[in-house]
Amino acid sequence: MVKVRKSLPRTPQGEVNVPLWVDHLCEAHEQLDSKVIEEPVSWLAHNQPDQLVMALELAELVAQLNMDQPSVLAGLIYRSIREGRITQAQAQTLCGEEACRIASSVAQMATTSLLEMSNSPLQEKEQQDQVENIKRMLASLIDDARVAVVKLAERVAALRRAKTYDPERRLRVAQEASRVFAPLAGRLGIWQLKWELEDLSLRYTQEDVYLDIARQLKGKRAEREVQVEHMIDQVRGLLRGHGIDAVVYGRAKHIYSIWRKMQSKNVSFDQVYDVRAVRIVVNTLAECYAALGVIHTTWRHLPSEFDDYIANPKENGYQSIHTAVTASDGRVLEIQIRTTAMHEDAELGVCAHWSYKDGRPEDGSYAAKMDWLRQVMEWHEDLAGTESISNLLQHRISQNRIFVSTPKGHVLELPPHATILDFAYRVHTDVGHTCRGGRVNGVLAPLSRQLETGQQVEIVTAEHAQPQRDWLEESLSFVNSDRARAKLVAYFRHLPAADQQHVGAQSVSTKLAALGLADLSEPQLQALAQRNGYTQITDLWQAVGSGEVSAIKVIVALADEASIHNQRELPGIPTEAYPHKARFRLSGDNRDGLLHDITQVIGDMGIALTGTTGRVSNASSQAIISVDVSLSSWQQSVEFVSNLSLIEGVTEIRKEAI
Repeated sequence: MVKVRKSLPRTPQGEVNVPLWVDHLCEAHEQLDSKVIEEPVSWLAHNQPDQLVMALELAELVAQLNMDQPSVLAGLIYRSIREGRITQAQAQTLCGEEACRIASSVAQMATTSLLEMSNSPLQEKEQQDQVENIKRMLASLIDDARVAVVKLAERVAALRRAKTYDPERRLRVAQEASRVFAPLAGRLGIWQLKWELEDLSLRYTQEDVYLDIARQLKGKRAEREVQVEHMIDQVRGLLRGHGIDAVVYGRAKHIYSIWRKMQSKNVSFDQVYDVRAVRIVVNTLAECYAALGVIHTTWRHLPSEFDDYIANPKENGYQSIHTAVTASDGRVLEIQIRTTAMHEDAELGVCAHWSYKDGRPEDGSYAAKMDWLRQVMEWHEDLAGTESISNLLQHRISQNRIFVSTPKGHVLELPPHATILDFAYRVHTDVGHTCRGGRVNGVLAPLSRQLETGQQVEIVTAEHAQPQRDWLEESLSFVNSDRARAKLVAYFRHLPAADQQHVGAQSVSTKLAALGLADLSEPQLQALAQRNGYTQITDLWQAVGSGEVSAIKVIVALADEASIHNQRELPGIPTEAYPHKARFRLSGDNRDGLLHDITQVIGDMGIALTGTTGRVSNASSQAIISVDVSLSSWQQSVEFVSNLSLIEGVTEIRKEAI
């Protein structure tokens, strides 16, 4: 995007030439009426000349996104409304009721400040206010996406001016942009705003990195432009020779995306593939795959760099084929292939909806983006504030999505590091709640097994099964998706208080018993409650049972808790230095695969197994298995017994002397 302040037409006296600016804007964007646009611009030039340049910049940013006339008018009048320099009646007279409503909604979010992400401690009231501000923004977006577009454009304009801010404010604005507004622009598909938010944020959060990449880009610009033009001619000629009518052009590479790829692949600037990249835009879906076939039969492609987002669209509706090939000169060339409609949606996202809305029903891509946002809002409600909306937005924007299929061949998209349990909750909440295991490519695997793209997953459920409290323990990594975590938190938070206390007490006591700490006295339990900020032990049990407090963290803290140690030496916490050899005896249902499941937990945790024994009790027909292991820390000990307790059929775990 061109920075408007550098291209404003001027009169001989140096003032903004309002009629000429309006003519240029309306000629470039046929949805705009010059007479309607000129009135508020002339009013600003006469009454608030100090606001004029910023107003024109924001309006032009919005217009470049193909937004409708009320949105552009809202951009013009936004700052005046925000600063209270114009009444609602005046604004409606100048711009109309619809534009005034959009501008007012954006102005209500002007105080949004995600200070929770900085190092400054906040009062609880401030944190709540900030969360409500973000939720208000997202709710407004659901009602009218134009509010979000104007807000995002306003943040771009703010970042462009940020070099004049004081350092603290500049850093805050940049952090907000990178952690919330750029991901939001990405999820809404507004690439034109996303890249500038990311680049400018990087400039102020990591200035040395930004300037280093900028210098290298500038130094190689002439060489790169010659190479890209040559590749464009080659690709265009290849496609034409196969009867494919395509628009081929060089794809701009932005500093943030170069830096991100350097970080993720741990490579130098020269090794970043898509510094040299082209995009192919064709008319039909069939031509996308025909063009791909031409490219792959002409040059050797890199399988690790291939993604078909047409067959498997991203959750925000993005569709395109990504591939990378070793071109004729031996260097890598990245290529994107998409139809014209896909291209418009990829560049403009929800804005594309407004460019052809005209009273038509919502298109599928727009509806998908709004559904995603509604999910974020619902999950935040389920999590009851335990996770910030900014974190939810960040998690949901990850570029490294994985694609796995059901036994019937239905492909589902999941976040990186998603587990079998995440998959179960992705299928349906009830499937997640009753999940007891899974098969990956036909082989039984634990619920915590992380999935990879291309795998087929089948969920094993039990009719009367219920969620396990330890599924929520972060250190056990049973769930890594926002959806699964939100559904689990909602389940435990809606249990009656008595049930929460029972779940919490059982979660902690079974681990204590397994570690040889079953006989903590009442004073010690009381000290444990107070150590965690609760007056009574039942309050602590309820906090654990509702998911508010981690049972594992409560037990791990025992090792450092003086008030408990002073009352009695705790035999379950080894006094010798780690690694510590320990023996655990497990009792459980005598079933096939029990020993395999136990050793799989040991292997998955990277624990050294030094010996095993097993037998079947004649009295109860239960299997009794002892395992000797070498544990690296007290925390690993707690996590180990927690994982063992989740194995199907295990009824008791006890630590024994070796």
